[in-house]
Amino acid sequence: MAKIIKYKHEKGALHIGGGRFFYAGETYEVPEEEAKQLTTAYDDLETVEEKKAGRGGGKHADTGEGKAAE
Repeated sequence: MAKIIKYKHEKGALHIGGGRFFYAGETYEVPEEEAKQLTTAYDDLETVEEKKAGRGGGKHADTGEGKAAE
């Protein structure tokens, strides 16, 4: 199962070598084992919980329920 990690700070980026950068405000999906290794090795990275769409959240079409027909 994949994990989502991000750079903790509001600005800037973390370069970990090999052409890999973690930019502020971006999330990255990585394999679970790699996420554990990265967050252990780099204090500036953290695992974030994946947000699930619920009532009032997420991208969805307005069904128009409760509205008068136009």
